[in-house]
Amino acid sequence: MRIMLSRRPSARWICARCLHQTRQPSQSKRFHNHAVKQQQQQQQHYKKSVLAVLEERGYINQIAGDRNALDRLLESRELGFYAGVDPTAPSLHLGHLLPFMVLFWLYHHGHRVVSLVGGATARVGDPSGRLTSRAKTAESVHDVNFETMFAQLGGLWENVEAYGQRHGYQDSSNGTRELLDNSSWLDTLNILDFLKLMGTGMRLGTMLGRDTVRNKMEKGDGMSFAEFTYPLLQGWDWWHMYRHHGVQLQIGGSDQYGNIVAGMDAVKYIAQNSASDGIGNQTPEWLDAEGKVKEDMSPMGLTVPLLTTSSGEKFGKSAGNAIWLDRSMTSAFDLYGFLLRSSDDDVERYLKLFTFVPTDEIGRVMVEHAHDPGKRKAQHLLASEVLELVHGRDEAIKTRKEHEVLRAPSLASLKRQDSTGASRESSNPASSGAERTILPYSLVLNTPISRILYHAGIASTKSEGARMIAKGGVYIATASAPGEGSKLDFHQLRDQKPDEVAGYIIDGVVVFRVGKWKVRVVEVVEDADFDSRSLHAPGWDEWKAIHPQK
Repeated sequence: MRIMLSRRPSARWICARCLHQTRQPSQSKRFHNHAVKQQQQQQQHYKKSVLAVLEERGYINQIAGDRNALDRLLESRELGFYAGVDPTAPSLHLGHLLPFMVLFWLYHHGHRVVSLVGGATARVGDPSGRLTSRAKTAESVHDVNFETMFAQLGGLWENVEAYGQRHGYQDSSNGTRELLDNSSWLDTLNILDFLKLMGTGMRLGTMLGRDTVRNKMEKGDGMSFAEFTYPLLQGWDWWHMYRHHGVQLQIGGSDQYGNIVAGMDAVKYIAQNSASDGIGNQTPEWLDAEGKVKEDMSPMGLTVPLLTTSSGEKFGKSAGNAIWLDRSMTSAFDLYGFLLRSSDDDVERYLKLFTFVPTDEIGRVMVEHAHDPGKRKAQHLLASEVLELVHGRDEAIKTRKEHEVLRAPSLASLKRQDSTGASRESSNPASSGAERTILPYSLVLNTPISRILYHAGIASTKSEGARMIAKGGVYIATASAPGEGSKLDFHQLRDQKPDEVAGYIIDGVVVFRVGKWKVRVVEVVEDADFDSRSLHAPGWDEWKAIHPQK
């Protein structure tokens, strides 16, 4: 068990002097007034209930329990919540953030939250939403996955603290938070105690009737006993945290509703029967005089919506296009670029789900965005905020500058980017920024541009290069003025003739752009220099075979 930080909530205050200031403020006073404004914005949130804020931002899919009762409890006292993740992959991905975003909001509103890593349950595998069983993972792989995710969540919480402060949430208003591993109690669980305390209260008819069980048995590859008991293990997790950490509510993905309901039944059953089985000699605080769980201490749960695009496409690990939070798997540049490509139909929703930006500010940004969508102001805000949450403010600022360089680059800025290695950070060349390629003069001069795209690796074949140009997706740069520092202007390629290529060589390079963001710098060198450096390019060997005298 590892405990992170513990804080007690207290009242907020606003400096009266700042609210009545009428003179022209100095720089320090302007900074102070900005902080006061942020606090005032957060107080606007407090005029709404916490649940209303979560609903307004789109976090609530289903509530397991009475919605009004949950609303009253959230406003009356500190509640305990948890969200968990099994380390079945080498990293957290963007989809994992949704339930944890709810934890972050609740924490900043003074509630107790637990982030749980399923070091034990990952060995069983959650069958929810699956028709096929998970492949078995070597113990060494499991251990690495666990350590990575545990560290990621710890780092994420550190970023949440700083990110929340920038948005006006002070330490004094925060609740308490813990980061736990269920191996610390499941590894020592006695099977007889488990069956006696939980097994006797769980009815097979109810368990067999759940959608996950029925679908996997009827449409999938069947269900193992281990998979069948997964909801019981998850329920035991909840019972342990209910008893020892005051966790009353579980937060999960949209596919976890059945597991949450099963967990509620399990926690309530054990809570009402544990005293008679020797777990405690005194009446537990959660029981009334009749031995029933008190209404205001009954377990409840909520699910977040499935993360999709406006076209209904799911993105997450199982959808095959995971956006990982590990920089070695999805670089900061690629994560920023992914969010920057969010459609206008999606960006407002994502701003509400993945950031602490107040909804009224999001509304203003969307109005400004609508006046000039090409600037992608809303998308840049989304990408910057998420990068700050995931990788920290310094990384967010650096990555935004890198993308702005590609938005309106100069030759000097592209060369600086190459020398620092920033362009090579990308883990996915298809979605990355400026990449550099070297070609011999003979593959560039007096050559159709569709072939240059092939030689540079931008197109996989010459015909694909021609199709890319025909569709209007390829641009070539010219310098707006002499000198490396001048801005590069990109022009859409249409029907340029081979003998025009020489005019696009700027200080020994040709700069292409594919789509809105993918920039390729092609350095052109002498043929002999290319060969002496043992370089290779598609089509070079074939060209030399046809022109042996050269």
